[in-house]
Amino acid sequence: MALAAEGVSFAYRRGRPVLRDLSLRFEPGTITAIVGPNGAGKTTLLRLLLGLREPDAGRVTLDTRDVGSLSARDRAARMAYVPQRSRMAFAFTVRETVRHARFATPGDGVETAVRTALLEVGVEALADEPFERLSAGQQQRVLIARAMAQLSVPCAQGATRVLLADEPLSALDPKHALEAAGLIRSLVARGPSLAAVVVLHDLTAALRFADRAAVLDASGRLAALGPSRDTLTPDILAGVFGVPFARVRGEGCEGLLPTAPPPEASPV
Repeated sequence: MALAAEGVSFAYRRGRPVLRDLSLRFEPGTITAIVGPNGAGKTTLLRLLLGLREPDAGRVTLDTRDVGSLSARDRAARMAYVPQRSRMAFAFTVRETVRHARFATPGDGVETAVRTALLEVGVEALADEPFERLSAGQQQRVLIARAMAQLSVPCAQGATRVLLADEPLSALDPKHALEAAGLIRSLVARGPSLAAVVVLHDLTAALRFADRAAVLDASGRLAALGPSRDTLTPDILAGVFGVPFARVRGEGCEGLLPTAPPPEASPV
């Protein structure tokens, strides 16, 4: 049982496909990083997986059921989304923002779920602050807390749940980025039915943090799919991004860096 895209293609405008014939499977208990150049369709893929868009060809399923056929309540209980940015229509507090995650799935445990998520992400001291007044990094941590509260809803035994995140680390400083990555990892580890799909531009974070990686090329096709260490290689990345890469190792860690020389400065 898993979230799966089967032969999915999509275009916003006829004759200009964004994604082409993608087949991907996201297994519970794993974190899959989606990487690729700008315009490769990474965010569009998340929208299709969430059922916010319908593919022009192929299908997206959650435990073999079309995502689009799930009720709003079932989808809210089983699929949580962390956007890259979020703007609120009203002056909601941090606590209210996180509580909105349980709008479709109310119950006696809502306040406990909200409080636990705020504590785990380290924003409990900001609970009564307006969301819009927070820094971008603080807002991102609140959005992760909102997803955690949403996924606290009990589901049928064996039902796959999915966390989908679009650049969840991009606005965070190194300390909080590591903490956020650790939170997502712990969520997947503690819930054996949870799969995480995370769009990342930071290739080093993808290498260190994700179990698997799906690499999209500029045409929206799947260039590589598999374990992160086998997929995020200098040869594959050079072909997709158009610049050479090197895998570098330091004390207890390794990363991926582009090795193309910087452009020459124009003469004054």
